[in-house]
Amino acid sequence: MSSTAPRTHPAVRAIEALAPFVAGLLLLVCGILSAANSLRLGSLPAGPMAGATLTTALLVAGAGLGVLFASIELFAQRRETERAIAQAHRAQAERDLALLQSRRLRAQAEGLALMREIHRSTSIPEHFDRLHRILTLVSDTFEAREVALFAASAEGPPRVHPAAYLRSSQDEEIFAAFDPAAMERLHEGSNGSGAVKAPKARDATLVSEGCKAFAEGQIVSGETVLARLTWQRTVSPHEPGLTRQNPSELIESLLLRLDYGPPACRHAAQALEQRRTVHERVPTLLARQAAGDETLLLCVPLIADQRPVGVLRIRRAADGFDGPIAETLEEMLIESAKHIALAMKKDQDDRKAITDQLTGLFIKRHFLATMEDLRAQAAAGGGLGKPFALVLLDIDHFKKVNDTHGHLSGDLVLKHVASVLRKGLRAGDQAFRYGGEEMAVLMPGASQEAAEQTAERLRAAVEKTVFLGEKGQTIPITISLGIALHRHGLTAEQLISRADRALYASKHGGRNRVTPWRPDLPDPLEVKRTAPPVDPTKKHAAVA
Repeated sequence: MSSTAPRTHPAVRAIEALAPFVAGLLLLVCGILSAANSLRLGSLPAGPMAGATLTTALLVAGAGLGVLFASIELFAQRRETERAIAQAHRAQAERDLALLQSRRLRAQAEGLALMREIHRSTSIPEHFDRLHRILTLVSDTFEAREVALFAASAEGPPRVHPAAYLRSSQDEEIFAAFDPAAMERLHEGSNGSGAVKAPKARDATLVSEGCKAFAEGQIVSGETVLARLTWQRTVSPHEPGLTRQNPSELIESLLLRLDYGPPACRHAAQALEQRRTVHERVPTLLARQAAGDETLLLCVPLIADQRPVGVLRIRRAADGFDGPIAETLEEMLIESAKHIALAMKKDQDDRKAITDQLTGLFIKRHFLATMEDLRAQAAAGGGLGKPFALVLLDIDHFKKVNDTHGHLSGDLVLKHVASVLRKGLRAGDQAFRYGGEEMAVLMPGASQEAAEQTAERLRAAVEKTVFLGEKGQTIPITISLGIALHRHGLTAEQLISRADRALYASKHGGRNRVTPWRPDLPDPLEVKRTAPPVDPTKKHAAVA
């Protein structure tokens, strides 16, 4: 540990060391000259002590000699003290390095535990809390104010797109989780016709609890969901009107403070191409007031099984990032990057295992598992936990599409409808291929009103979308939707049954509509049992 005492100027230290020698030498010379003058030896000058007795002269010379010996002893003690101080500094540096190594081991242990937890989850881009925790861990370990995670393109040349971003200070935190595929489409569009719509906030909320303010919302470009963003800050007593601010405007202003755009992606891609850590010192906003104030950007490529999966970038103070401490911190960063890369790769592999190859939606097995997780969360606290909604939807007259335009056109329609669904969901919602042309959406934390608004948005988006067949022909497509809100005590089968009854009501009520579940809705099974027998001599159009 370095001393906080002010350092003496080298010239002053030299004067302090030489002064005793000079004083002793002067006294010795004066005593000798005075003694020689008293004894009338030769023609030596009398010196400043002319006329002094021999006894006085000898006493002065003896004093000078004593001062010289004392100066020599003092000089030796000073050198010994300086050596002791240097040894103490070296010992302190060794203790600091040992403490840093200990911190490294603790951080690695925490990182490994977190990676194991992430391994048990599926789809890192979909698991907002997992990303939040991993970037928070990196931020705490490396004393970084900004941490960004970029995902690498799976095919072609190495390109990167934002996956998550954390910016934190003592009293504020901004966190965003991006959809890399949507960001890639956005950047490709910005390099083309320039028709990309500016990012805007949607479904934004702003609340205050005690001394904390919280905001949350999703960032969209047109109907494409780009990211989910959350914000929290310590609120002072002088900000009573904060919660009256427009939540969407707040979310949009926070987005402007995040460094995730094309320049940041190019910087991250550089590290990925070189497959080595890239350092860059950049001036901070305070550089105008304090010369030399800089931050350090470190981009670390994430490689798993010889395949690039992403880039981790941190921004921290440049001060102190040098010498053995910098080397140790960089080793920690590289080691952490290995764990993050393995987690991302395994997550990508897990996602492929639960994703329908045609539509890109999750499969039914993952739907059932996710719904059980949501039911467990909702059951927490005696049924006062987090609610959720289920939406079942079906493509109207899909059998007619296959019969008229061919099964390849039907596959194209399925794929396009799934794409429209993904763009229209709220942040945190998940879409699934339930079976055939039927799809499902799980909406964590959704109220009845929010579920109906989202379902209507999906219905309208599909209705106004132009669907093309295998030969480029236009195929008009609409969907019917049924909504059921989870209630305490409902089993998974009962919740699905309610959504199915609501969907049945939409289909038989004219299609291309949204129907929430009500107790008086007809049960499809009862309708089939009570329906009159079909006359085999008549042909009926199949109901999709």
